[in-house]
Order: sequence, then structure tokens, then C-alpha cells
Amino acid sequence: MECLLRDQWKTLRSWLDEVDVRRHGESPSGLPRWTIRELVAHLGFGLVMLDEVVAAPRDAQPLPVGEYIARYRPAAPAIATATRELAAQMSDELEGIDSLAARAWAALDRATVPVVMGRRGPLTLDDFLLTRLVELVVHGDDLHRAIPVPAPSPLLPEATSLVAETFAGTYELRTGRALAPGEPEEWIRLATGRRPSADPHLPLL
Repeated sequence: MECLLRDQWKTLRSWLDEVDVRRHGESPSGLPRWTIRELVAHLGFGLVMLDEVVAAPRDAQPLPVGEYIARYRPAAPAIATATRELAAQMSDELEGIDSLAARAWAALDRATVPVVMGRRGPLTLDDFLLTRLVELVVHGDDLHRAIPVPAPSPLLPEATSLVAETFAGTYELRTGRALAPGEPEEWIRLATGRRPSADPHLPLL
């Protein structure tokens, strides 16, 4: 999981240079009231959480990753506020996220515990890394659709497939019904509300 997370970050970060993301900073991101600059800052915001996790108590039972992800929705307003504050502090969004990423990787190099405390509860370290991959894939796709520059997707197929499977597991946890997610990117967009759905259980976030 660690290798996939690092590879996805490198790919996405190179893509941001390729599309000259700074030129589009004040354009809408496709997310309500978020600019592209704020969404870029959010990439760093999500990754640097690796620098804040601590060992979970010995008796803590790790949450299923689907349950952890399902706890994002109530926190959405606070996340949006924190992201905007972070973006406002950055004189340059790419230098800013590079600094946050460096902190994240340094923290991951030091990580030794199998279960950590994230903001939404205890998780295995691997599952916490998976939640960071979810952030990169979901928002990497947001940026790819929002920036009007012809360029290949910044998402690795393996990362996209894993995130789609994770959302399918979250759906099953919530509904009791297994789901064949189909085309991974489209399923991710349905699961996160980027595409409308007649399914009353969607979006998941």
C-alpha cells in the first residue's frame, strides 16, 4: 500500500506541473465553492495527516475502512474551512504541498505501529494509507475534469481500481448488498456524488 500511495502521489504531482496548474488556480474546481487552488492545497492537507497520527490504544479495535470513510460526511464543513485556511497561508500552492508531502513521507518512514488513531477513529496503518490513496484518486480525478488542458489522467489504474473496490465495500457495509462497481472511475464519481444516481444509498460521502 505504501508503494502505491507514493507512486500515485508522484504521478499526480508531475501531472500538476504538466498542466501548469498555477494558471488555473482561481478557476472553479467542480466542487461547490472550491477553487482549483484550494483543491490543490487539499491534496497536501490530506497527505500531511500522516504526520499527525499516533499509535492507537492497545485495546482499540480498528474500524473497517468503509466505516471510517463513511464518517467523512459530517466533517465536510470543517474540512472545507481548514482547507481554505491552509490555501490562504500558501504563497505558492505547489511549494506548499511539496512541503506537506515531505512531512508526510518523513512521518511514514518513522511509522512502526500496526494500528493508528486517525481523525475518525482507529485504523490499521495500511487502511489509513488506503484512505490517503482515496483522497489522491478522488481529487486527482476532480482536477483532471476541471482543468481544460489535454493531458492523460493523473490516476494510476491500480490505484483507481483499489479505490473503486473500497467504495464498493463501503456500499455493502451500508446496505448489506454486494455491488459490482463496473468502470472504476465512473463508479467513484457516483459513490462520491460527482455523478447523480437514482440509488438512494448514494452518494456515500
